[in-house]
Amino acid sequence: MTEQTVNWNIIEEWIHSGLPFAFYRLPDQDMYHGIRQHAGQPEMFEDIAALNDREGFVFVPFRADKEHSLYLLSPDDVIEWKCGSVSPDIPPSPEPVPFCGKLETVPSSEYAADFGCCLSALREGRLSKVVLSRMKQEPRPAAFSVGRAFRAACLRYVHSYVYLFYTPQTGMWLGATPEILLAGEKGGYRTVALAGTQAMTDGVIPSSWDDKNRREQQYVTDYLLAALREKGIEPVQNGPFTVTAGSLAHLKTELDFSLEASDMLGSLLQTLHPTPAVCGLPKADAYAFVCGHEHHERAYYAGFLGMLSPYGRTDLYVNLRCMRIESGRICCFAGGGLLASSVLEDEWMETEKKLQTMKYVIQKGME
Repeated sequence: MTEQTVNWNIIEEWIHSGLPFAFYRLPDQDMYHGIRQHAGQPEMFEDIAALNDREGFVFVPFRADKEHSLYLLSPDDVIEWKCGSVSPDIPPSPEPVPFCGKLETVPSSEYAADFGCCLSALREGRLSKVVLSRMKQEPRPAAFSVGRAFRAACLRYVHSYVYLFYTPQTGMWLGATPEILLAGEKGGYRTVALAGTQAMTDGVIPSSWDDKNRREQQYVTDYLLAALREKGIEPVQNGPFTVTAGSLAHLKTELDFSLEASDMLGSLLQTLHPTPAVCGLPKADAYAFVCGHEHHERAYYAGFLGMLSPYGRTDLYVNLRCMRIESGRICCFAGGGLLASSVLEDEWMETEKKLQTMKYVIQKGME
């Protein structure tokens, strides 16, 4: 492994190399990381528990199948570099993201049909919560640069985990996600419940939350508490409180805990994923419902990714606010939690606003 001081040009060099790689920047930090695998192909797994006692950069789909496996990159090349610093003048609630194109105010027929199926299941009591997602396809602009897009995401989404990932099997993915799945190191770990969404007005953090958003967030918190307690873990709870991601605000609860058998992180991750924040409740029923009713394949959207190390530092994030970059098109993903009280037009507009996160990155990737 090698470490060196690099600049942004290394991103374009690695992209053109065709080798598997990952670049990432942790929230509120000015250190950028890159890993690349030289020898062979990334390891492929069908089961999350197979990650027990493994180390490397993982990329996990929402649902593992023949087309979307779990991948683990070995860090043959390791680089780190700084590009400026996180300014103390950056407010906790940055200015709203400029809208990239007009917001579509009328729900698509596919989304409306999916929403109707979800609402029926919720009102009949078959589900208490379900997460409905969308995929928005955009033609890839001729002037679009993946490297510029990644840099723009890092500079704009200060409070999010920003990444750029590529393997020949998965293709190119870029995202900026605010949601931790599991972070920490031997002795101390954290997971979070992040649910509920409000758009900020003129960069102002909302001071109150309605019952729908609070109940949605509590469902996720209760699930995580129960999942950890099944493993004999009693976490310390902090929250809920309001956090920001781009121009949106969310409710967040932190759960801190100790874990002695850190070589069994894969088994814990298998219990946690997917959380109700990306799936719903009851978990098994909501998971089957989502997989059977959405009009698109989520692939790696709503999966998780990041560095996994049972004896060092682990930082794994849920793959939200992301896009798949192909030669002729870019596919952006967004979703939202539905309850029996949800309204079609409100939920559609929430996904529209979430899609602006990646549309902004596409725009900046052309400048």
